[in-house]
Amino acid sequence: MVFSGNIPIGAGISSSAAVENSIVFGLNELFDLGLTKDEMLHISVQAEHNFAGVKCGIMDQFTNLNGSKGNALFLNCNDMSFEEIPIVLNDTQLLLINTNVKHQLSASPFNLRKKECSSGYNVLKKKFPELVSLSDAKLVQLEVVKGELPDITYNRCKFVIQENNRVKLAKTAIKNKDWNRLGNLLFESHFGLKELYEVSCEELDFLVDLARNNKVLGSRMMGGGFGGCTINLIKKDEVDVFVSNAAEKYQLKFGKSISAYPVNISGGIQLIQ
Repeated sequence: MVFSGNIPIGAGISSSAAVENSIVFGLNELFDLGLTKDEMLHISVQAEHNFAGVKCGIMDQFTNLNGSKGNALFLNCNDMSFEEIPIVLNDTQLLLINTNVKHQLSASPFNLRKKECSSGYNVLKKKFPELVSLSDAKLVQLEVVKGELPDITYNRCKFVIQENNRVKLAKTAIKNKDWNRLGNLLFESHFGLKELYEVSCEELDFLVDLARNNKVLGSRMMGGGFGGCTINLIKKDEVDVFVSNAAEKYQLKFGKSISAYPVNISGGIQLIQ
């Protein structure tokens, strides 16, 4: 078997999920295994858990299998129900900036964050047995059990609850083509990832701060953190100036280069005839 690709490894844009999905999809086609997308999803996630050693969720693999051109996916990870949200950017662009700081999630605190969230959920579940997952919890419920949680666990849970609320607000912003609102949500998200979830790093924070001060509508780190890329929502006519400015200042600050990738929303995995 031979595979190749143009997704940078360690950039936080799911290179491992791409490999997992493409292999299981290819084997399914080659040997006519009759696997459903859900079965291929879970096989891919198990590969991530048991081979790569990263206790991830389903988002990356689900997106690879179910993505459709020009649509954002509004996904409920509890029951895998999803809605396609058309996203027409027109004069606005999605731009990835790679810090070129490599991360290996199995060796990072990624798995620890999952444990911290699980322990917080277990405390919430005792008080509110109707909760199916941490994502169902409300901030008022978290405040009720705050005294029973270590500060770190409280912060992790607070971020997850706030982030889920931001996702719902982002869905509305996309439907309304309110890119300023969507951009502000991205900035708020990064603040939470930095201060509450603590999965950012100096290089990512530098690029997000630079974006905030350079006419970029919104920016946040993406992926598991501790390196990788920022995702930026930016006017197309501002891209070249921003990338040039970011490259110069990043080189001065860290002595290394960035890489920039303008991206489009494309379809998911498919057999190329």
